[in-house]
Amino acid sequence: MQINILKSMINSRHSLQAKFVGLMMFAILFSSCTEEIDVNVDSGETRLSVEATLTSDLKKHFVKLKESSDVFYDQEAVAVENASISVSDGSTNYQFIETKPGYYESENEFAGEPGKTYSLSITNVDVNKDGELEEYLASSTMKQPYAVDSIRLHYDPEYESEGRGDDDEEGEFWLVSLYMKDDIKTEDFYAFACRRNDILVHDTITEVLVQKDTYFNGETTKGVDVGEFDQAKPDEILRNNDKITLETYAIDEAYYDFVFQLQEMDEEQSMFSGPPGNISTNISNGAIGFFAVYSITRTSIILETD
Repeated sequence: MQINILKSMINSRHSLQAKFVGLMMFAILFSSCTEEIDVNVDSGETRLSVEATLTSDLKKHFVKLKESSDVFYDQEAVAVENASISVSDGSTNYQFIETKPGYYESENEFAGEPGKTYSLSITNVDVNKDGELEEYLASSTMKQPYAVDSIRLHYDPEYESEGRGDDDEEGEFWLVSLYMKDDIKTEDFYAFACRRNDILVHDTITEVLVQKDTYFNGETTKGVDVGEFDQAKPDEILRNNDKITLETYAIDEAYYDFVFQLQEMDEEQSMFSGPPGNISTNISNGAIGFFAVYSITRTSIILETD
């Protein structure tokens, strides 16, 4: 059985992740720095696929429910309808309503608060069709947002972005460099995505760069590349006076593991390889997917090419 996950630039994200680690090491020494893919996760019974995100943004948060589907099944995964969904922070319960098949939004806008633990409950579903209703639970604590000093943009006309297709490619890229200090007292996990003129460019889970602070714990990063804009992609072409925003997500280790494993699985998967092992999840009762809870720091800059 499998889960359908959106994908676009996964291999280039892995290239950037490797360069991120290398540049972090250099900075420390110098300054002491949509398309759908099918992921085969198991075979056998039908399982619930969950995509749920709760952030520090004031908005209506969402949960997507689908049934897992066969690897070579040529139809869209079946939406799971009529579920009862709620999120609790221990004192307030937030109810979710179904706005279209399998897509649920919180009835009211709310912002997740750092330090609070949020619990997700999904009931009134019978995914395995045995006549008995199932319950799925998950919980996660929102971390404090990271303090970013600044970002900068620099242009590379011959940037190597590995694995963009069958061969490695060179091309014109604008790169986003990060300046910040990591907290030596905590083990931190980061995720990065970019906006162009307030439109999220890296809008799928496989386009997000994830990184842990193993190589730069407590150090100051001075110009580490954590985002890229491919000038061969129409939605990533940058022009003078464009507003570029880096989103820095304060994620936990469990979500880091989930995204990293998913990206590794996608990179290595082929129709001739054996079925990979299950990716990690924080959702009970054998569900596939993740309940992601994280705070967001946004840092913007205006591109000036003149």
